[in-house]
Amino acid sequence: MIDVGIEKEKTNELIEVVGKESLIAEKEADAAAIQQEETEKMTQAAKEKKASCDAELADAIPAMEKAQEAVNCLNVGSIQELKSLGSPPEQAKQVSFAVMILKDGVMKNHNWANAQKMMKDPKKFIDEIVAFDGDNIEDKRLDGLKPLLSQDWFNFEVMKGKSVAAAYLCSWIVNIVGYNTIFKKVKPLKDSADEAQATADAKGEELKVVIEKVRQINEHVDNLKAKLAEAEANKKRVEDEAEVLNA
Repeated sequence: MIDVGIEKEKTNELIEVVGKESLIAEKEADAAAIQQEETEKMTQAAKEKKASCDAELADAIPAMEKAQEAVNCLNVGSIQELKSLGSPPEQAKQVSFAVMILKDGVMKNHNWANAQKMMKDPKKFIDEIVAFDGDNIEDKRLDGLKPLLSQDWFNFEVMKGKSVAAAYLCSWIVNIVGYNTIFKKVKPLKDSADEAQATADAKGEELKVVIEKVRQINEHVDNLKAKLAEAEANKKRVEDEAEVLNA
């Protein structure tokens, strides 16, 4: 015969263990809930910063697209034609000098012979313009371009009557500089958005660990509760049997 006292003792021990483990589970769950709320706030803040950044950068996209269109319109034949001119229009020369400043950072020795050297290999020249980093342009290059960019004739419409290649190079310069101006203004916001997103992502990974820990604890508590239910059933059965015997 099973001892009723022993069954009661086993059940009471389990009740105590389940109570302690349940309390731990509740505390961990509360901590996880707080961390989840903080993570969600960080994620939302990161999304808002990114949206603001994207909105600002949207203003720069048309300029970048126009610069890209100008580059796409350049071809080996037009560059070959431009560089082969013995005495090109003065404004076409000035555009080539602007390219020397922007592309290569050449701030002096602006003459047609050096411009021709720059365009010596038309395909290589075009490839270098295609690969040009519009995000990062030195301030000294931008300063060097200002006198030319301020000229009324420094635009595609005027230059297309002088030289097709010079016109597209002019359009590229105007638009890539316009893009860069906006990008540099937005860059701090972009950096802040990237940093916020990185922090939110890191917190999200930490939260996954916490949630898994809570899941394991709850699973453990559920197993203990199942054992407790079984023990209570055994205790009742033993008590019922003892009551029958003592009747």
